[in-house]
Amino acid sequence: MKHNHTLYLSFGENCLPDNILKRHGLKSFTTPYSHGRSNIEYILQIEKDRFKHFLNPKCLRYEESCGHRVPRLKIYNEIHNTYDKLHMNGFEFTHHNVIGNHEHRDALKRRAKRMLKIRNCHLIIFYHHRYCLSTDFSQLLDDLNKLRLIYLKRCRAVDVVLFHQSLIKDPSDRKLEYSFAGGIHVFTFYTTKVWSGNDQDVFWARVDDDLIQGMLNMITNGQIHPTDIVHTSLISQWLRHIFKRT
Repeated sequence: MKHNHTLYLSFGENCLPDNILKRHGLKSFTTPYSHGRSNIEYILQIEKDRFKHFLNPKCLRYEESCGHRVPRLKIYNEIHNTYDKLHMNGFEFTHHNVIGNHEHRDALKRRAKRMLKIRNCHLIIFYHHRYCLSTDFSQLLDDLNKLRLIYLKRCRAVDVVLFHQSLIKDPSDRKLEYSFAGGIHVFTFYTTKVWSGNDQDVFWARVDDDLIQGMLNMITNGQIHPTDIVHTSLISQWLRHIFKRT
């Protein structure tokens, strides 16, 4: 699969990035991470193993999640950081019974194969880090940059967009804040409610769609940090190392 354009793809931690990209008309296609529960460490293990055991029946088992029986992948389960508790039980196929439904398995197989064929594009990865005060943010950024470097080997440019929430009490303090840290575009949403629960407008972050539109406008209008700065810096470090040896 060769691309000479921009791909906008969702990489978890849950369904929210996929929903946002779809409702704002930016979604390129569904990824294996679009409709499940995961974290960046699970994703890195899956990507480094090139999805080898992603649908291996020996590595899958049913477990309960929010009152439902769902398949979870139990082989890529090494984590060192802390995430929302729903995202620390193994990669979860929240909406696909990849154990008992062959159509669901085939759909996920196609999505995995599609990821491995991505080439020669500008890839923009959207990663929603669910609200969790215990997360080591520095480690999160480092892991996201590892993901960026994996795809940078195959793509002409890769941007990783991390968006997360910071809770505030006064609605007048709602705002969107952008920063560039560790090679990652970080969008902090200062909001009054966590994007979860039974209220669908809150769950899907529609209550903060004005701020979300602001994020997307910055990205699509090229108002974010140049994508190749970190890559250029790494090349410069390598060149300095070479010249020191000569």
